[in-house]
Amino acid sequence: MPMSQIDLMPDERMILHSNPHWWYFWKEVVAAIVIIALLVLLAILDDGWANSFLGWLIPIAIVVLLVWTAVSFTQWKTTQFAITDQRVAYQSGLFRRRGVSIPLNRVNNVNFTQSMIARMLNNGVVTIESAGQTGDSVFENIPDPQRVRTLIFQQVEADEQRDSDRDAASLAKAMGAHLAPPEAPGGPSVTDRLKQLDDLKAQGLVTPEEYELKRAKILEEL
Repeated sequence: MPMSQIDLMPDERMILHSNPHWWYFWKEVVAAIVIIALLVLLAILDDGWANSFLGWLIPIAIVVLLVWTAVSFTQWKTTQFAITDQRVAYQSGLFRRRGVSIPLNRVNNVNFTQSMIARMLNNGVVTIESAGQTGDSVFENIPDPQRVRTLIFQQVEADEQRDSDRDAASLAKAMGAHLAPPEAPGGPSVTDRLKQLDDLKAQGLVTPEEYELKRAKILEEL
């Protein structure tokens, strides 16, 4: 998987993947504006000492800005936020990596905050409250945080539905194993099957409606 993506686990599907919002580079933009202002000042000044000072200061500032921007871009490129159908993931760093992975079934709540400027830029901070020792996880410079919050809740609901479907399938399989009609002579008698059904009801494994339907079906075979 390329560096611009978070590694997925088997059968995991990517829902959303993003790098930080472009506001991540606001310091570099301010520095570039300052350098441009110095260049304008150099052009309009008519002072030998000032022109000489700016003449060596501006090239140094440009080199520093270029190096700083290259480092920041690398950090931006390797900082990734993702939502999959199994978890919320975050990782950053090129040489020293840092990562957070929050399973969907541990997500308790998702909040986002935006200042006035952040709302104009569609940028914000997303906070995920999760069960376990990690507590709250705060992610800054997230593009469109309101949409991110909605997507996380959608995936949490979908994950809960998949768990429910698996539980229902397991229950149906268990009921089928206990209540399947005998395929050969010597199988469970009707009395035995009725007793097994009563045991399942006593254990709370079948609802009253399911109990009545299964009981009627067994009695029809008499």
